[in-house]
Amino acid sequence: MKNNQWETFETYLLNQYINDPNAELAEVLIKEYSAHIYQNSVYTKELQEWIEHRSRLLSKDSLNPSKVFGLEDKWSRSKTELKYLNMNVYTWQYLFSGDSNDESYHKTAILFSTTREEPRIGFERKNHDFGSRELCRLSFDLFIAINKKKLKSNEIEIANKTLDEDITIQMRKDYEHHRIKYRIT
Repeated sequence: MKNNQWETFETYLLNQYINDPNAELAEVLIKEYSAHIYQNSVYTKELQEWIEHRSRLLSKDSLNPSKVFGLEDKWSRSKTELKYLNMNVYTWQYLFSGDSNDESYHKTAILFSTTREEPRIGFERKNHDFGSRELCRLSFDLFIAINKKKLKSNEIEIANKTLDEDITIQMRKDYEHHRIKYRIT
């Protein structure tokens, strides 16, 4: 988008969310913010406030970021997918801390009082339609939104290897998809 069109677009998305809170728009807002952080680009004050508000709420319900970030509103994913999404955020945290996949699954399992297999299934699960690791990818964006941190080069390598696709490619696809789907009328 040229000039300040990105600002208009973000404000439009936030107004849409305020008028009709739903999981689909929450996901778009998370992905937009994550892309800004990843690319070290400017985002609107409104989007920053939306993320900051949810981050403050997360301190009260740290094991349920999907709920805090609006992913359990209307049009949400299944309860199983939301459970996996929440676990995946922590699996990313452990991976970026230098733990192996197996160690990360184990630590996540302890945190969520479940078996080691649950986090593994949730993190490695592929979308049946496209064969992509959609929940793993969304949890990556949620991890970035929660932590508001620019990734180090070794973390980018981990993410690219884990997702089997360069992060910037998927962010570009999301960017284009959002602008087509949520065209300002």
